[in-house]
Amino acid sequence: MLVNLPMLVNLPMLVNLPLVAVGPLADWVRHRAEQKALMKATDELSESPDDMLSDIGISRDDITTFAFRSPASRRRG
Repeated sequence: MLVNLPMLVNLPMLVNLPLVAVGPLADWVRHRAEQKALMKATDELSESPDDMLSDIGISRDDITTFAFRSPASRRRG
């Protein structure tokens, strides 16, 4: 049985093509996961008792201020 193989000639080019699109997508997925983890941690801290927050040196105002800052200003520190 003969198999027609002309499509395999371009296979290396097709294999490399998705890597171009996957890199930025992987970065976005990783960044989004970090954002979600940060939001979850902020939510959990905001529900913590005042005694616990004072023990770790964070005020409820700090948490609220951080939660409403823009993502760009959070990256700056």
